[in-house]
Amino acid sequence: MSSSSEVEQFSKERLPVEAPPPPLFLRLRTIALGCILFLSFLWIILVCIVMFAQWDLLDHIERSLLIIMLFIDTITVIMIPILLIQPFRAWLDAARVFFLILMHFGIALFFVIKTPSFECLSSDGDLSQEATCTTIIVFVNVFNWAVPLLAFVYGCGLALLVHRQSKAQTSPSSFQADVEKQTPKTSGPQNSLQSHYSLDSSREARMFAHAM
Repeated sequence: MSSSSEVEQFSKERLPVEAPPPPLFLRLRTIALGCILFLSFLWIILVCIVMFAQWDLLDHIERSLLIIMLFIDTITVIMIPILLIQPFRAWLDAARVFFLILMHFGIALFFVIKTPSFECLSSDGDLSQEATCTTIIVFVNVFNWAVPLLAFVYGCGLALLVHRQSKAQTSPSSFQADVEKQTPKTSGPQNSLQSHYSLDSSREARMFAHAM
């Protein structure tokens, strides 16, 4: 009974427990997600201004891409507060951050690929409007990478945290090995006691046979 209770106590002490994230990581997480939220909200305002002011100068592909950007940033603005309000869970953060990276990286890459085919032609031949349209396209190409870059940096930090936590916890195989190592030590006195009893009984049998 004592050996089994000791093994149970040992197993309870050595069971891996999920450690909470450090306060510093939670602070940096709030800053990173807050920056992504701010940039996405700012980008929604800028895209709306561009669509209102330069709609006639944009071709069909440019208009479609701006509408897609507006939709993606709207999803981001809705998703980030939900992520900040809910309790931290590594797998949930990883899934949503991966979704954000996929969306923003995809639209940014597609915009870069389509940039050579964009045309800024004014109906009245105003060169200043064409120059403004070209500047806007360059600005969009640069700003498009801000959100996916921040999301990627946060994703790397999250992966590092998960790796360190999983490395700090005891794996099931090492836990089983520790239990097996601990068990013989507790059962050792019982084995020695049994061998002592068997030795005494054999001596008594030899003495009885000699007396006969």
